[in-house]
Amino acid sequence: MNMVGIEPTSAVEAAALIATARREPAPVDLVHLARQTFGSADLEREVLRLFVQQGAGLVRVIATAGDATARAEYAHRLKGSARAVGATKVGRLAEALETASEREAAGLAADLARAVEDVERFVAELLAPAA
Repeated sequence: MNMVGIEPTSAVEAAALIATARREPAPVDLVHLARQTFGSADLEREVLRLFVQQGAGLVRVIATAGDATARAEYAHRLKGSARAVGATKVGRLAEALETASEREAAGLAADLARAVEDVERFVAELLAPAA
């Protein structure tokens, strides 16, 4: 059973249940992810784990980037990874950060960090063993 008392039969159903419990869209589009991974649940889990690892690292690098060019390069990497797994909000924020002014960058970087943390929590819930 999960946090809403229903046992999901697929990752898509699990995402829907989590989103319903939160009353907001899931931070990862699992339908998109399933298409990207050809429906392989094992590959989905591996890709999500890799994204969480890479995302956290890139957020740290973006926050400490010394100049706009470096920040844009790392944001571009994160944007591509996010779009590949269906983390659309992370992808949108990373794209905005690619061309952000210095004044906008700090706020966008903070928003991006929160969005990546949302993905991390979502993935942890999704991949947690059933109790």
